[in-house]
Amino acid sequence: MTSSLRIALILTEFPPHFGGMQTHAVHLARALAARGHAVTVYTYRSNHAEEAAAAAAFDAGCGYRVQRTLSRIGFWFNHRWLAEALARQPVDLIYASNVFYGLLGQALGAPVVCRSVGNDVLRPWIVYPFQLGSGLCAWPRLESTLYRLFRRCNSPEWIEALLRNARQRLMQRSAAANTLVLANSEFTITALRQAGLPRQQTSLLVGGVDCCRFTPSQLDRDALRSAHGLPANALLLFTACRLVAKKGVDFLLQQMPAILARHPHALLLIAGDGREKCRCMALATALGVADAVHFLGRVEHDALTSYYWMSDLFVLASRVTRNRISGLLDAETMGRVLCEANASGVPVLASRSGGIPCVIRHGENGLLFEEDDASSFHQQLEQLTGDAALRQQLVQTGLARAAREFDWHHIIAAHEAAFAAALAPHPQQYSRLALQAASLAR
Repeated sequence: MTSSLRIALILTEFPPHFGGMQTHAVHLARALAARGHAVTVYTYRSNHAEEAAAAAAFDAGCGYRVQRTLSRIGFWFNHRWLAEALARQPVDLIYASNVFYGLLGQALGAPVVCRSVGNDVLRPWIVYPFQLGSGLCAWPRLESTLYRLFRRCNSPEWIEALLRNARQRLMQRSAAANTLVLANSEFTITALRQAGLPRQQTSLLVGGVDCCRFTPSQLDRDALRSAHGLPANALLLFTACRLVAKKGVDFLLQQMPAILARHPHALLLIAGDGREKCRCMALATALGVADAVHFLGRVEHDALTSYYWMSDLFVLASRVTRNRISGLLDAETMGRVLCEANASGVPVLASRSGGIPCVIRHGENGLLFEEDDASSFHQQLEQLTGDAALRQQLVQTGLARAAREFDWHHIIAAHEAAFAAALAPHPQQYSRLALQAASLAR
């Protein structure tokens, strides 16, 4: 794409907080602005002084406009506000980081391209899906209190069903109204098809990662371990994730006694925080493996590279979970940390769960074990630890695949191809244009 576009980026998850969606959002906005597009980011507002100060400091260094105006609760308030704002300042194209804003295209007569991470379809996080009262819910003085209540809500089944069904219907209407949907895995494409989207309205796009930053150069692993107070002779297993049920950290902890029986110097490093942290720490103590498990807490994204580089294996034990109240599924729909592990040159061992097989192909750029299956896990672990040639092959293939498919250069080219297709008379041209972009990105 050679011409400059005016693009509204609806990136609800955006720094200063960081996670997989925020990482994707900030890289996309920065790259599009650098390529000459006139971008404006629309994201959630900050209702607390400390958070607002951190957001203002981040925005000041962006080099593009950031509008922190959206409500975390009032979906229809957001829709109306965006429709009015974009009518006053017309754009060529709207891009959203979830499937929820497709209806803006109908209101404004502009194409909408969105990225779906799967869980926006499986468990729509539209907090309040009704038009009546949406503006009141979005009132800043009330919103924070309401949001905390919604997150802690353990309401009767009829209320849960009312919210769940309304959210689901609104998600399906909005998703169908998007011009094109970029899905982060085949798992997500399946979820979109079950929500009623035809296959030709979706396209697979896995990644991204900054390969230049993650690829190790002149690495002295022993020095890195020494700097972190870790022994040079340890079998170092590393995982980075939110400590929530679907990440399977409890499963990894349960495997540590058997790992230590085979590898007495093994250590498990866990980067991340979350509601399961206290339970996981208690489990490590109960299993008698607390000395072999280091809970690192929240690690800044820029500091993760050294942990990848010093590790012998990167492990992700995610599973599909079901909420006991709502019945909705939660899954690892891609796993950006797997892309980062490949780019970092560390062998990968991951569960065959959700969208993980779209990132890790068994025997090519990592090994897969069956979800929550201890026998399968140990079989693949021993194959990795016992075969140096296999580890080297997985590392080299992982590095090559990260550079070819997961790197931001490829991801941005594919986004621009999607934008060109959405603006074309026949958006179904996307498949052909995406292939051309992927070829150029290589």
